[in-house]
Amino acid sequence: MGNNNSSLKHKNKKIETNKEIDNKTTELEEKKELKYYIPNNYDDIDRVHMFHFLQRYIFQSNFSSPIEERLMQEKCKVLDVGCGPGTWLLDLANKYEKCVFYGLDNNPIFPNEIKPGNLNFIKAGMFDGLPFPDNEFDFVHQGFVLFVVKADQWNFIISEMIRVTKPGGYIELLEPFSSFRGFGPIVRKIHEAHLASCSERGVDMKVLPNLDKIIKSNQQTPIVYKEERFFISGPNGGKVGTAHEDIYVGYHDNDAAMENLSPILGISKEKYKIMITKDLVEELKHTSPEFSLLRFWAKKINNN
Repeated sequence: MGNNNSSLKHKNKKIETNKEIDNKTTELEEKKELKYYIPNNYDDIDRVHMFHFLQRYIFQSNFSSPIEERLMQEKCKVLDVGCGPGTWLLDLANKYEKCVFYGLDNNPIFPNEIKPGNLNFIKAGMFDGLPFPDNEFDFVHQGFVLFVVKADQWNFIISEMIRVTKPGGYIELLEPFSSFRGFGPIVRKIHEAHLASCSERGVDMKVLPNLDKIIKSNQQTPIVYKEERFFISGPNGGKVGTAHEDIYVGYHDNDAAMENLSPILGISKEKYKIMITKDLVEELKHTSPEFSLLRFWAKKINNN
């Protein structure tokens, strides 16, 4: 997996990051495809915000890459690929005022007016290549895209992240994972329904714990670090578990989720609603389903 070919492929649509970007105000766009897995309303966005602060608490940091000192002292460029509403970037941009931050997402739910002056958002997709020159960013981050990246797209996306990273800079990925340990029958059914739904679209969630192998296959990132933090969802997991339960239940208690998952589960929409709002909540009181968050990070070397 090299990155020379991808840089040639996208040379005609590069964005110069030292120029001011015109961020026009946009409204939420309805997505016909993947409308369950992509935030489409303000409740979804609130849950993305909540997930950000949950992962920050679990890791006690916003990132694992050893780049804190550089962010504090230097004028670094940071990119978040698939930034969603920009919560991660907003958090960092307010803390590291010397740095310049860029968020990229094809779903324009990020703020365009009320944001720090060192933060720019760009409406663009990641599947056609990142619209930036080679060796542009000191830190390139991506988080929580497991439901939308197909198995055969990971190599290209990671290659692009590495391509736009400066030698000596870092790439980092964050994804949730579940091992089925401690799952009750309802949580297990929901998880298996997700697996089936993803499989229909070519998304293989089993790839997630092995992303380090994909990163290592690039000659410019031969050493990859992996950090995993476990937690219990529900009341038996303490404050973290209660917070995750709110996110988990809310994530499934909406019309888009019901439309997507109830046919896979073989139940009516009415029964699905009861299962999520009553049966699932009751099950979490008596079980301890284990989930985890995975962070992968690597330093780009200059092998020229």
